[in-house]
Amino acid sequence: MNILVIAAIIPVFALCSFIYYKDKNKEPPKLLALIFFLGFVSVFPILICESLFNYFFPLKEAHGLVQVFLTVLFGVALFEEGFKWLISKYVGYHNKEFDEIFDIIVYSVFASLGFACFENVMYVLSNGLGNAFLRAILAVPGHTCFAITMGYFLSKAKVGQINGNHEIYVRNTILSIVVPMILHTFYDSLLLVVNNNILEMFPFYIFFIIMIIVCFITVDNTARIQQNLSANIASGSIVQNDQGVLYYNYQSTPVPVVPVSNVRYVGQPTMVNPIPTYPPANAVSPVAQAAVPNSNTLQPSEANPQTNPLFKELSFCPICGKPAKGLNYCGRCGFKLK
Repeated sequence: MNILVIAAIIPVFALCSFIYYKDKNKEPPKLLALIFFLGFVSVFPILICESLFNYFFPLKEAHGLVQVFLTVLFGVALFEEGFKWLISKYVGYHNKEFDEIFDIIVYSVFASLGFACFENVMYVLSNGLGNAFLRAILAVPGHTCFAITMGYFLSKAKVGQINGNHEIYVRNTILSIVVPMILHTFYDSLLLVVNNNILEMFPFYIFFIIMIIVCFITVDNTARIQQNLSANIASGSIVQNDQGVLYYNYQSTPVPVVPVSNVRYVGQPTMVNPIPTYPPANAVSPVAQAAVPNSNTLQPSEANPQTNPLFKELSFCPICGKPAKGLNYCGRCGFKLK
């Protein structure tokens, strides 16, 4: 294989592997391959749309940061991030495999890096090995960051949808396309207005470094939150009622232990393998058994965590970590807390 092609695809697959590794419960390879492929072939409709826009509003005729910003926003970022969003939303978001909050970030990154793979190969073949290095440290991580923000807001939209919070769902669905577009526009615009002057590149470097730090901290935190939540549910330290609401199990009442690998996305009512309800509807806790020795059913006060002194409402959001502050849902992502 041509050394230039190898140099172009190595950073793409390196970042795909990194995101895949961060996902505790791995997604089906066939699904990820499909999303990557769709991102790869999305280059063709994107090129057509960008060419038509550039015919009427040539980017080379744009002068000044504001004019360049608007031209890039509607002539580049809208089409590139728009097609990635369509793939992430309609192939990933609505897929039955989307059962954990981190999954949609994986889907968005694979769609974005599928596009970046094709784009990278074209640029490197045209401009040589030196261009491969620059794109490996700038363009490919940039596309990854745009995708991370897209997936992050889509995950928050999913939480709002599950909890019946239409406002949270709509707001985050809109942000899932608007924020990546704005980041992409700033990225391209800051590069286009410079004249190969190191001092003029300074704003771009500041913007790029901050974006990289924020996005990869988001990936790490989101992956860690999901792992901690799964482990807490599996161990019984956090339990779930019939409505999918989470509660602390302060006195460690024994509950069925579920292998972490089998724990699915909390509160998802339409999933194929949802988390079992805790306590089980036909189970008898030690407290209930002691009070009614021959009882075969859970007493009403035991079945409802809101009236069971062993359980207490979550004081923080297990999705994003925001303190509850007495609310019945998280003000940041909409997750039900009680």
